[in-house]
Amino acid sequence: MKNSKFTNKLWIVFGICLFVYCIYGISKRMLTDFFVDENAYHTKAVIIDDKNFYPNQRGINPIFSYSYQFEVNGEKYTGNSHDATLKISDTIEVEYYKVLPCFNKPLHPKE
Repeated sequence: MKNSKFTNKLWIVFGICLFVYCIYGISKRMLTDFFVDENAYHTKAVIIDDKNFYPNQRGINPIFSYSYQFEVNGEKYTGNSHDATLKISDTIEVEYYKVLPCFNKPLHPKE
């Protein structure tokens, strides 16, 4: 009986965590689009060895894009380049929100 209650509570916690993760993903994208507008700051970023796999990729050679990294006031920030043609150590131009550089996106994504 006790084990059943624990299992039920565990599933509820799992469901809440999944719901919060989905809301975070959607809201982060919306907030990035809201904050990073025509008044955004531009900088150069370097492609790093952090792969972002495209959804629904199966097989031996899945398609992916690398992440980029840039620095603002001594702090490093990363993002998805959304460009499968870029290689490690390439540079791209990104735009970011001055107050919160964690809201950033590539200037010319090829996706």
